[in-house]
Amino acid sequence: MDIRQLTYFRTVAEELHFNRAAQKLFIAQPALSRQVKALEEELGVRLLERDRRNVSLTPAGAYLLQATTPLLSQLADIAHRVKLVADGLDGELRIGYTGSCVNTVLPRVLPALNRQYPRIQTYLNEMTSAAQLEALKSGELDIGFLRNPPPYPLWDTQPVWKEPFYLVVPLAHPLTARSFKSLQQVASERFILPPRHDGELYHEHILGICTEAGLHPLVAHESTHGHTIVKLVESGLGISILPETFRRLYRHTVKFLPLRHTQRQAELTAVWVKDSRNAALEKFVGMIKLIKREGGR
Repeated sequence: MDIRQLTYFRTVAEELHFNRAAQKLFIAQPALSRQVKALEEELGVRLLERDRRNVSLTPAGAYLLQATTPLLSQLADIAHRVKLVADGLDGELRIGYTGSCVNTVLPRVLPALNRQYPRIQTYLNEMTSAAQLEALKSGELDIGFLRNPPPYPLWDTQPVWKEPFYLVVPLAHPLTARSFKSLQQVASERFILPPRHDGELYHEHILGICTEAGLHPLVAHESTHGHTIVKLVESGLGISILPETFRRLYRHTVKFLPLRHTQRQAELTAVWVKDSRNAALEKFVGMIKLIKREGGR
């Protein structure tokens, strides 16, 4: 008993006429009769009563029709979805991102993806940059959005967002945007910075900003999350250096002072494994590149 035989039987059972069923299936009527007879012989039961004028279902045939109709419909749906997945029009994407992405890239690219490819299911995981890199290597993520990733021969990358860094101080801090000239003015203060293991290049970027100003920061606290760093600064536990994204979110709770002495920028980059077989990923990357061309930073 195979799918073709069941499909032929169902068509005859629905039409109750061999000639009409054969026309619907685009096969010769004798070939259809042979397939139905072979199915009956395999099952050892009569499925159809036939005479010169009429075709009717036996009780066994009626049961087989009832039992196999949902199965055949499901198989047809599976075959249809397999083609969609192969074409990248259906499927799944496991996406990693740092916290700041929810205010920059993701609100732009995810709605666009959903509009154009509504059958692609996305699974979002907020992770540190370092955790994303490990998840990409192990195959747990299809793509990640992370800060200043290191070069790696097995990855493809697409820069998606660049923004300047700011010095972040409590609201009560005496420095203002006008009076702040150099990091040397905060040389004696305690810094709250992301740890090196969260992303070596991002960490080095921030230390490079300090080095350019002749400053060796006293790191009192570390946190992998920018939102936590802002809260620690707000509580008076230290000062920090963060990308502009956080200024748009927290400018009323802490001060953001522009770092005029450096050209360094925080870079948000999409990273995925080269030669991925996930066709949905190809569609997503194309969407990212399109949005970048149309006005990404």
